[in-house]
Formats: sequence, C-alpha cells, structure tokens
Amino acid sequence: MKRDKTNSNINTNLNKCINKGKTKRIKKLIAASLITVLSFSLLGCGDTFSYKYGRGLYQLDNMQKADDTIPGLAPGSSEDDYASSSDPLNPQLPSGGIVNYADEDNEEFEALMKDYFKKAVTSDSLSYHYTIKDGSTYGIEAPKATLGDASADDAAVAKQKKEEEEFYKKLTSFENEPLTKEERFTYECMKTEYGITLHMFDNKYFYEPFSPMRGVQANLPTNFTDFRFDNKSDVELYINLMNQMKEYFDTLIKFEYEKSDAGYFMADEVADVVIKQCDDFIADKENHFLIQTFDDAIDGLDFLTAEEKESFKESDREAVINSAIPAFEDLKKAIKELKGTATNDKGICNYEGGKDYYADYLFPIFSGSSKTVSEEIQLMDERQKNKILELSVLAASNSEAYEYFTKNYGTLYKKYDNMKASELVDYIFDNCMEDFPDLDKINYKAKYLSKPLETIMDGVLAYYMSPPIDDEDNNLIYVNGAHPTDMWVTLAHEGCPGHMYQNNYFQSTNPSPVRAIQSNLGYMEGWAVYSSYSTLDKCDFGGSEYASTLAKISQINSDLGYLLYGRIDMGVNYEGWSREDTKNYLVKSGYSSDAADEVYTTIIGDPGVYLSYSVSYYEMEELRKYAEEQLGSKFDVKEYHKAILSCGPCQFSNLKTVVDEYILENR
Repeated sequence: MKRDKTNSNINTNLNKCINKGKTKRIKKLIAASLITVLSFSLLGCGDTFSYKYGRGLYQLDNMQKADDTIPGLAPGSSEDDYASSSDPLNPQLPSGGIVNYADEDNEEFEALMKDYFKKAVTSDSLSYHYTIKDGSTYGIEAPKATLGDASADDAAVAKQKKEEEEFYKKLTSFENEPLTKEERFTYECMKTEYGITLHMFDNKYFYEPFSPMRGVQANLPTNFTDFRFDNKSDVELYINLMNQMKEYFDTLIKFEYEKSDAGYFMADEVADVVIKQCDDFIADKENHFLIQTFDDAIDGLDFLTAEEKESFKESDREAVINSAIPAFEDLKKAIKELKGTATNDKGICNYEGGKDYYADYLFPIFSGSSKTVSEEIQLMDERQKNKILELSVLAASNSEAYEYFTKNYGTLYKKYDNMKASELVDYIFDNCMEDFPDLDKINYKAKYLSKPLETIMDGVLAYYMSPPIDDEDNNLIYVNGAHPTDMWVTLAHEGCPGHMYQNNYFQSTNPSPVRAIQSNLGYMEGWAVYSSYSTLDKCDFGGSEYASTLAKISQINSDLGYLLYGRIDMGVNYEGWSREDTKNYLVKSGYSSDAADEVYTTIIGDPGVYLSYSVSYYEMEELRKYAEEQLGSKFDVKEYHKAILSCGPCQFSNLKTVVDEYILENR
C-alpha cells in the first residue's frame, strides 16, 4: 500500500516495509480441534462472562448515555440543530459544537498540504518511484537518486524531531480556521496521526532498522524485485540505487553499534533470525535472485536495444555482487559480533520508558485504535471466551460439520488452492462482491515469488503492491508459492474485497494528493481481515453440504489465531510476560506450548506487528455493529461500506465520525 511519509527518516524504513499490504504467516493453530478442552477449562473454573458477541460494544455502550445523547451534539443543542448542520459529527472540534464548512478552499492550508506532499514523495527515490509516475502532474521534479538519509545520530534525530514538531505546529494553527469539508477531514486525520507519531522520538533506540519482519533486510529486496521500468531512466535509477545499498546498510549498522553501547541491542534469539535472513540472501552469489529477476525484466523491455540490455545486465550484476551482497555480509558480521550484548531479552516494556512507548506509539500506530492497552486487554480476554463459547455452540448444534472441519482442516480450500492466483482473484471479484460498492474491473497482475524469496520472505503468504497514484493500472499481487494452502482467505485479503479493492475504490473517489498517499496500517489491515471474512459465506468448500457452518467455524478459528498473537503481543510488550508466562498462556488457552519460544521471539523482535490484524479487525467489526444497532432495518451494508471506503485510511477515531455521519443521513 501507499507509504506514509508523515514519519521522519528514523522511521522511514519501517514505513517502507509495513505499508505493502503483506499478510504475515499465522501458525496453523487449530483452535477448533481443542474446543472440548477449552470449554471445560473456562466454564469449569467457575468463570462468568457476558454472552455478548465479540469484544465489541464495551466502549460504544459507554458512549450511549441514558439520555440517548447523539454523539457530537453540542450541549444545549437540539436534535433538529444536529440534523440541519452541514456536519455536526466532528467531536474533535474545540467547541464540541456544530461545524460550518467553508465554501472555498483555504489557500494557506492547501499550500501546507502541497509542501507536505512534495516532501513526502521526494524524500527518497523509492518513495517517489512507487508513489507517482509523472511528477510534472504535480509540479514536482524527481529527487536525485537516493535510498534516503539513514542517519540516526543525535544531531540528525534532533533535526528531524524539530522539523516534525514545526510541521505539527503549522498544522494545528488551522484548528479554528475556515476549511472545506474535505480539508477539515484531512486536517483531523493528520492531527490525530501526528499526535501519535511524534512519540517515536521518545527514545530513538526503540527503533530497530533490522527487525525480522519489518526490517530493511527483510523488505528492501522486494522494493527492487517489484521495481517498475517505464523508460530507460528507470533502469539507470535502479542500478544507481542498487549501488547505494552497501553504504545505506553501513549507516544503519553504525546505529546498531550505537544501540548496543546504549544497552538496546536485540535479543540473541532475534539476532539469530536476522543472521539466517542474511544467509538466505547471500546463499547463491553468482546466480543471485536479484540478478535473475532484473535480467527477466530487462528482456521484456521493448524500448531498449539488444546492446543496451546486455550492458544494463552487466551493470546490475556488478552492483549486486559489489554492493547488495556485501551489504548483507556486513550486516551478518555486525549482528554476529554484537550478539550477546542485549540487556533485555523480553518485551519492550522492560526498558525504561518502554511501556509508555508501546502504549503511546506502537499500540495506536499499528492498531489504529484510540482505546488504551488495558482496555484492549480486557476486551480481548472477553472476546476469546465468547469466541470459544460460540464455537462450542456450533460444535454442539452441528457436530457432523464440526467433525468434518477438524478432519479436513488442511484441505478445506483445496478446490481453490489448485487455481492460479489470478483465477481465484477474478473468481472472488465476480462472485463475492455484492455487499460492496460497484467498481470497474481492476487491472492487475498476480505473480509468484522467486524460489530464493520464498525462503527469505517465509513469514509472508502474499502481498499487494499498489500502483502510483497517477497510474491506476499497475496493481501487483505477489504470492509465496511455499505456502499454497488457504488461498481463498489470503487472496480475498490481498485482492478483493481486501487491499487491492480498498485502494482502488478510494483512488476512484479522486482524493487530494495528500490524502491519496496517507496510509494507516490499522485501517488497511482491519479492512482486509474484515472484508475477507465476509466472503467466506460465498465459499462452497469444494461442494461440502456443511459449507455455511464451515464458513462460520473457519472465521472463528482464524479470529482465535489472530487474537492469540495480538494478546501475547500486549502481554509481552506491555505487561512484561516472560517466555514461561507465554507458555502458560498458550496452555491455559488450550494450545500446546511447543510454539511458545518461536512466538515469543517473533513478538519481541517486532513489537506491535500483529495488532493490525487483531485489534484493527475488532475496531472494524465494532463500527459495523454500532451502525447496525443505530439504524436497524435502515442499515444498508453496501452504502455502509461505501462510507467506510470513500474516506480512505485513517485512525478509527476519525472513521467513527464518518460512520456517525452515515447513521445521521440514514436515520
């Protein structure tokens, strides 16, 4: 998905790798097969809990006071005032009252947004290349070929912090200025996001450029394998950037030594994962996958002569051998040398200030939620009980379907797993989109990762690569052929109605450039999980007579898997769980503790990463239930989805105002 350049360079690498719509591999934890153990464990302990479905309406219940006050209505105002205003649904206004939008654009605000957009897309060449195809459309020149400034010394970080704070000050100067409706929503979204992202400067050492899932070494290679060649200049740019990789890595490696000296180097178990990634990358130097993929791409370019193709191939080979491979060799050497210097082999909360950093930055930036971590923990624990109870009811009411699910778990989607990726994406688009607003057929390509990348990106099932905002036809979906099962849910998540559909629908609304490049991981992953689940009732599971029940069981099973990782993430990184605590939680939840060490290493290596797949989905689900309760028979799922999609990625507090407006307009 689009890279969000709101953050400073200290966080640039994180953004490059998390905003591509990647589906991370959740282990095949078959919750359904353990339902008997789980049910007796929970109910036999004398626990009492609400039978309310999901984590759901706890916060919303608190919002609805006894006097049925409408959210956003100014004290002393009548419902008629509320309904007649141009937009009374902005609770973030300082007055708490009715909004009067400007009829014309605010020139100063538009100028600030234009400057923001320009800075965002020109901070490095990859951001520019993947965000816009023709800079002249926006009055922007391509930046000098650069991977960006990776410096993280005190002076560089202080400069970045000052620049971000100055922008935030300029932004919030428009709090009481007249803005159009679109400008006001852009303002509120950016203000909310910046209020969170400024916390990344609380401690620069909490930033880990080489984390196993979000790190440069895990994701930068795909920025090259996915590179688009529109002309000869693009080929030259590619080789230039490849030649910069060693220097870029060396700057970040220097920061690793600084982190070690300050007592913030990664745990040994995490270091081992990074070392393994480096080994996979440098395994076949002469026939390296970056050489192979480049050669294949060059052969298909009709604007190059045969001589130019051979020349570029040789230049690329030299760049890979002399820059890319040495970059990973340098990284491996440094990580091996620094291994053993960690002062903390547990969650981030075990560092001074780490708990606040997780609560103020990591949790909201990855989940998109405005709830506190403690609130989410309570809700997630409740949700687990409710989901297990729901699964128990399904198992009791249709034992044959439940038994079919457990016996055929690995082959439930066999019919669809045997399809080519593009065939399945098209099938879902043609047969499962009736609840979503109409959209013209999306032009895309579905490709499979090369064999070396299958290993390097073993934690990735598939990912969606969005096209530049001025080139809607270059959508890409990459599939990891090493994980060929459960492709229905995977491609519904990455394709339609998930990431690809969401991005293309939003871009079809012709958003302003600054909104077009804004991305919120919580919104995007929350939507992809939520919308992919909605397709399950259209799946016939190979013609099974139990299809409708299998769809429900499959969703609950998947939900429990995401929930498990999300809850452990908060337990480890906020509550301070040890490895033993994690094992105990797994056993208490009815699972084997065999996977505890691997799960724990994943969570401490990339704190917060699974919140986007659990908490964010629950936020999406919560908003849907809220709208249904408010509108009853007047709720229209297609119109609701239109409202959710038209506003684009944002924090859920901002999305709530959109849902409130949809409710008001349809009462």
